[in-house]
Amino acid sequence: MKKLILFFMSFLLLGIQQEVCSKVEDRIFYDAVRAEASGDLENAIILYEKVAKGTHSANLHGNLANLYFKLEKFGQAIINYRQALLLDPSNREIRENLSFALEVANVPKNQRVFSNYLNSESIDFWFIIMAVIFWTGSLTFSYFYFAGCNRQKFFIPVSIWLLLLFFTTWAIYTSSGSQSMLKREMIAIEPKANDQNHSKLIQLRRFAGSGSSANAHVKPGESLWVYLKNDLSVRSHRSQDGLEWFLVHTSKDRKKGWIRSDEVKKIIP
Repeated sequence: MKKLILFFMSFLLLGIQQEVCSKVEDRIFYDAVRAEASGDLENAIILYEKVAKGTHSANLHGNLANLYFKLEKFGQAIINYRQALLLDPSNREIRENLSFALEVANVPKNQRVFSNYLNSESIDFWFIIMAVIFWTGSLTFSYFYFAGCNRQKFFIPVSIWLLLLFFTTWAIYTSSGSQSMLKREMIAIEPKANDQNHSKLIQLRRFAGSGSSANAHVKPGESLWVYLKNDLSVRSHRSQDGLEWFLVHTSKDRKKGWIRSDEVKKIIP
C-alpha cells in the first residue's frame, strides 16, 4: 500500500513539475515576443534560446532565425531556418526565408533540402508507394495468371510494374542517403567576438588545435559534414585546452579540415 501511495505521489509531483516548467517556458517565450516587438533584438534572442533548450517548434526556431538574420548573423539564421523546416516541412514561408538567407549569405544551396520528393522526410512516403505498387501488381497479375488469360499480354504491364518498383527502390535509397547525410550535417556559425580570427570566414585547420594553420575557409551558413570512423562514430578530438574538434568536409569533399565545436551547430542536436 505504501509503495502504491509513493508511486501515486511521485507521478503527481512529476505532472506538477512538467506543468510548472511549461508555464515558465511560455512566460519566457512571451517575454521574448515583447522584447522583439520593442526592438530589443539581442535580449529577445537570449530569451528565445532559453526556451529552445527545453522545447522545439517551427514557430520558435523561425522567430530565432528572423532575428539572427536581422542582425546579419547568417550562420545562426540558417541553422534555425533548417531546424524550423525539419519541424514543419510543408511551411512555404520558412522555405522561402531559408532560400533568401542562403542567397544573402552567398552560401550554396543544399539541393537535397529543397527537393520536395527526395529529401530526408520523404522516405516513409516512398515506402508506402512501393508497398502499394508491389501488392497491387502482385495481386492483379496473380488473378489474371490463374484465370488463364493470355500470358503474352503480361509482358508490357509487368515491365511497367518492374520499372515502377525499380524507381521507388531508387527513391528510397536516395531519401535514405539524404537522411544519413542530415544526421552528419553541421552548419558553420559566426566566430565569437573575442576570436583572434577577425575575418568573418571560419577556418578549417590542418590539425585539431588552436595553433594549427588553416587548411581552408568556409562562410557562416555553409553546410559541413563530419567524417565518421569505421565504427560509424563521429571523428572528433579533444585538445589539451579542453576544446572539442570535429573533422569535417564541404560538399563533394571540396574543402576539409578540423573545426571547433563552438564554430558549428548540428542540424539534429
